[in-house]
Amino acid sequence: MKTFTTLILDVRDDIAVITLNDVQRRNALSRRMVGDMFDAIESSQAQGARALVIAANGPTFCAGANIDDLRDGWMEQADPRTDPALLFRRLAEEKRIVVAAVQGPAVGGGFELTLACDLVIAEEGAWFALPEVTRGVIPNTGLALLQHIVGTRQALELVLTGKRLPAPEALQRGLVNEVAEKGASLGRAFELAKSIVANAPPGALAAAKGHLHAHAGYDWGRVVRSVSDVPRAEWQEGLDAFTEKRATDFDRLWQASQRGQQA
Repeated sequence: MKTFTTLILDVRDDIAVITLNDVQRRNALSRRMVGDMFDAIESSQAQGARALVIAANGPTFCAGANIDDLRDGWMEQADPRTDPALLFRRLAEEKRIVVAAVQGPAVGGGFELTLACDLVIAEEGAWFALPEVTRGVIPNTGLALLQHIVGTRQALELVLTGKRLPAPEALQRGLVNEVAEKGASLGRAFELAKSIVANAPPGALAAAKGHLHAHAGYDWGRVVRSVSDVPRAEWQEGLDAFTEKRATDFDRLWQASQRGQQA
């Protein structure tokens, strides 16, 4: 077992379990956590792990991006080692199978983290949401990955409304593979990963996964760049409202946009 600042890596029976462990911050995807994830993935490979399981401690799977990092200009100062979109790309392009075990809310970047995994086991009480647009930002990775799973109209519904999907509805929409009993998601994800690597060789698994994603045709360059397409004033208002625990005031931004169109 190897402990990082924000997570724990445990390789057993040829399966690497990466457990998000920043419970106080609801396992938010901070710069440090993203960097730790990259390091844990590389360490698991060095230890010969044949598959990855991503789980979390505490009541929340992942609450999305760390608000302090966002306010510090994270979206405008991309660092490849701390960019969540590049982490999600790393997982999507990982040759080994990646299974998510979701035991609580997977919000924003937490939802996107599950989209970057190959298979998802969610337990009773887990739920998923992409509230970014309601905060003046966009789920850039979600926009690329989501529609290939649920279709364009459902993807737009989830992105534009930010609605919550409880685990049974996420199963119905194809966003999770199984709903497990409360407390059982990690065990089921581990069993699933172990059964896959026990019954198929590494080259076939890597080829099947790699070609599936290649056929989808993700434009990762666009994914990384797209986060900067939202005007700063809009995401600044969203972050300020979140920090100040108040409703957003986007009406003035609508008015300014309309004045600009009329000029």
